[in-house]
Amino acid sequence: MVMDLVHPRCAGIDVSKRDAKVCVRVAGRGRAGATSKVTTWGSFTNQVLAFA
Repeated sequence: MVMDLVHPRCAGIDVSKRDAKVCVRVAGRGRAGATSKVTTWGSFTNQVLAFA
């Protein structure tokens, strides 16, 4: 099955009262698979500002 790549880079965010989890996914070249990086950010003001 062949699928067209619509967006080579995408991101998602999940926000709760305690923290925010962010995932960034980048498509690989050729046969290389996509890479994903997940980070967690706290809800304190300095952590929210660092996330921005």
